[in-house]
Amino acid sequence: MATGTNEMINMTMKAETGSSIISPVIKNSNGSSIPITINMDSACRCRQDARNYSCKASSPPVITEVLHDQLTNYHKDFLKKKLEYITDYTSTAGESVYLLQRFTEPWFTDGEYNELYKEHEVTEIESSSPRTYLTSMKHKNIFRPIREERQPRVIITRGIAGIGKTIYVKKFLLDWALRKAYQEYDFVFVFPFCELNLISEESMSLVQLVQEHYPHMRQLGDTYPEESVRSLFIFDGLDESRFSLEFENNPVCSDVGKPVPLRSLLTNLIRGNLLPSASIWITTRPLSMNQIPSRYIDRVTEMQGFQDEEKEEYFWRNCQDRQLTEKIIALVRKQSSLWMMCYVPAFCCILITVLKYVLKSSCAEEFRGDTITEVYTNFLVVMVTYHHQHRGHGKEKIEKTCQLLQSDRRAILNLGKLAFHSLRSQTFVFYEEDFKSSNIDISSICGGFCREYYIKFSAFSRRRVYSFVHATVQEYFAALYYFVSYHNEKRNLMTCSMLGRFWELFSKPTFFHICKSACSEVVLSHTGHLDLFLQFLCGLGRRRIQNFLQGLLTHVEEQQDDLQNIISYMKELLQQDIPPERCINLFHCLNELNDKSVVREICKSLQHGVLSSQKLSLADYSALAFVLKTSDLDRAEFDLSKYRISPDGLKRLLPVLKFFEKITLTGSIMDAEMISSISALLLSSKNQIKELCLTNNLLRDTGLKKLAAALKSSNCRLEILLLCTNGLTDQCSEDLISILRTNRILKKLELKYNQLKDAGVNQLSVALKDTDCKIETLGLWHNYFTHCCCEELALALKTNQSLRSLDLGYNNIGDLGIKLLCTAIKDDGCKIEKLGLRQTGLTEGCCEDLATTLRTSQRLMALELGYNTLGDVGVQRLFAALKDPNCKLQTLGLYRNNLTSACCPDLADALTASSTLTKLNLTSNSLQDSGVKSLFAALTNPHCILGEVNLKDNNLTAACCEDILSALKVTCTLRKLNLQNNNLGGSAIKLQHFAQQQSKCQLYL
Repeated sequence: MATGTNEMINMTMKAETGSSIISPVIKNSNGSSIPITINMDSACRCRQDARNYSCKASSPPVITEVLHDQLTNYHKDFLKKKLEYITDYTSTAGESVYLLQRFTEPWFTDGEYNELYKEHEVTEIESSSPRTYLTSMKHKNIFRPIREERQPRVIITRGIAGIGKTIYVKKFLLDWALRKAYQEYDFVFVFPFCELNLISEESMSLVQLVQEHYPHMRQLGDTYPEESVRSLFIFDGLDESRFSLEFENNPVCSDVGKPVPLRSLLTNLIRGNLLPSASIWITTRPLSMNQIPSRYIDRVTEMQGFQDEEKEEYFWRNCQDRQLTEKIIALVRKQSSLWMMCYVPAFCCILITVLKYVLKSSCAEEFRGDTITEVYTNFLVVMVTYHHQHRGHGKEKIEKTCQLLQSDRRAILNLGKLAFHSLRSQTFVFYEEDFKSSNIDISSICGGFCREYYIKFSAFSRRRVYSFVHATVQEYFAALYYFVSYHNEKRNLMTCSMLGRFWELFSKPTFFHICKSACSEVVLSHTGHLDLFLQFLCGLGRRRIQNFLQGLLTHVEEQQDDLQNIISYMKELLQQDIPPERCINLFHCLNELNDKSVVREICKSLQHGVLSSQKLSLADYSALAFVLKTSDLDRAEFDLSKYRISPDGLKRLLPVLKFFEKITLTGSIMDAEMISSISALLLSSKNQIKELCLTNNLLRDTGLKKLAAALKSSNCRLEILLLCTNGLTDQCSEDLISILRTNRILKKLELKYNQLKDAGVNQLSVALKDTDCKIETLGLWHNYFTHCCCEELALALKTNQSLRSLDLGYNNIGDLGIKLLCTAIKDDGCKIEKLGLRQTGLTEGCCEDLATTLRTSQRLMALELGYNTLGDVGVQRLFAALKDPNCKLQTLGLYRNNLTSACCPDLADALTASSTLTKLNLTSNSLQDSGVKSLFAALTNPHCILGEVNLKDNNLTAACCEDILSALKVTCTLRKLNLQNNNLGGSAIKLQHFAQQQSKCQLYL
């Protein structure tokens, strides 16, 4: 290298962390002296040890807009390359597919924090009913402001195992990286809890956590972008965390550069102590959500998986062979149990993996798909076959399945051993030590059944953590290991007692014994985590399934006596006091054992309509619940009153009753046990119940108090509650008040035929004045109150913004009470549209107040005044008000009010003048022929818009029939006319004939 005098050469050399720079060697230079300056600047961080985070750059870089943009673009490119192709839930082991091409959109809904799961997660929503009770939301809206107030900071998305949470997170990140959506965020980082398990014992800062997973972010040194930069931190799979989050005992940390224990770092980030401007998104299975206190959560969303349309879309996207796809969809739809379980994307993947292989093979005709054990056993065979093909690169060819399984027998059973023991302890994430202790070589067979997690660019990258590809796969392997241990070695792994083990030395266990041991443990579970384990175990006892597993099993046998003993034992269990969710699972187990006898009997009784006349046993109730859950029966209403329901029978039906929109239970003695069951039903997760009818029961004040807790819960989705004739008194007022103030969903409360009296109504009025009260319809018919409570009620009507319909019928409020109420209804603040005053002791004296109300109120559209004594003079004042253009009344009921023909001319004038009145009830008065003459004359007037008239029992004769006929020929609006209980004679036939042939009016004679 030669240069002229005073000529400077600049050279730039860079080295990545951990490498060296070789200084330049200068040859053939005539210069006597050459100044060389070497600047060394570390943009990266070095690490002497995995636990040493003290090494720092000489000075933090200034975060300019250029650097910010460069980092953002690099980060997006990094995520794009990482996520464009995935191997999750692909139908071939090791297959990599383009995410956007295969991704099927899941269904998102709003969720609740405190919903409880008592069934196995997969079967919790396994129902043929459409989930119309859920509030759908677009996935892009989960970060949108809540009720236009503020953007949620901490969002939890929950969903059962395999529902697609992780895949959706990847799709979210890819959309952001491709600039398709979510560009309101400058940076988005995802941290799977499975990977965080690897550093759970470390102390680090938030900056260091980001740099561990995203090494290009080390350019920032110890700094982090200013508050104006929007960041989203995604923590995926809280349920897979093997360390707990402690919110109460962790010290506060607000410095993004301060190292703290990982659990403390996460809790401070969630609480908003660290980087409060950042958004936090956490995904989890439902049972793990309670690790985070509700006060730190701004929104809960739930991933519900696929609806029917998406199920088909998934199969089309993941199978390129059109003819094969049609076969797969047809076969799965034929098996309703499989089709229902396909709401879980992971199950769809397992199913399509099996069917793509089976339907192309010579054993296609043998596959039935009527049990899940058959599906998962085929999945085992298919994945082992793929593994051998991949491992042998096409050179190793084993013709028979039994040889494949035999060659991998040790690896499969060791994996099953790990699955079995971890399932019982409810462990779903494993370290390398767990695999070593079970003598599992991860490279041997596990690739298709397990996932591996590690932090790729970290000093901890040599550490690994694992999980099964889906929880049901772990349950299958656990059942397989348990079964093979019995079948080949005659061991019962669930025998815990010393006596039981000693007894096995002399008497080898049978299949009945191991199933009985498993049943004993399963039925005691409150979460159902062993439900599918028991189903798989029952299925493995059948010869047909064992034929697939030759190579793992030393022999094939199906002991009919054993199977029959198991069936009998399960039917005996159904008669015992065990949780109803476990009862339904026992019917799934009976299905795996090919016993459908009880279910067939229930179906037969349902079809013939004789079930309601039979006294059902506990097993019958459970069978009924199983049938209702798995069938496509109408889910509009379930009437418990038809089944001579008992407290224990009601308990058995609870898991399926929640799928109905209306539950009716009338004419029963509601003891404490039944009330507790109804409360549990309203509190159950995913309940679809919008209407509950408990009319004519002996609920009483004490019963309502017990029910009130459920009615006040946010889990309760009830919109209509009917509590007529339940012996309620003013002593229950406090509970009614708390319900009305707390429950924002309840729209209709019917309290007919109780005894609230004045004191009770006064208390209810206090609740109605509360701004939190959202009731729209309130029925207080026949509650023994008087005008004494009307002042408080009137004050409530002036302020309540939701109440639209109020029924005060059959209470003696009289003219004085109506005067008070009319003052309120005329007020602009009153929203009442429908007012029921039937048989309330009204006379002519209140009609001026009513008339003024009709002229003034812009909302009152329906007024029921039947069974009072308004008389002709009184109603004439009302009819005068009807002619006022300000009157908005559409429906007027004047049933039995001592009316005669004298009031009819005024009525006729009102009908021609009113532009709103469409329905008029004049039943049981004495208008007579002379009176209705003017009435029907008004109907011929084109300005009259009346659509329905009831003139039943009005002393009419044949003399008025011509007037009626004339009206029917001309009117364009009249659709219903009731003339029953009159003496029309032969003219009635003529009227009926004309109505049928030439009129659109429906005539009742």
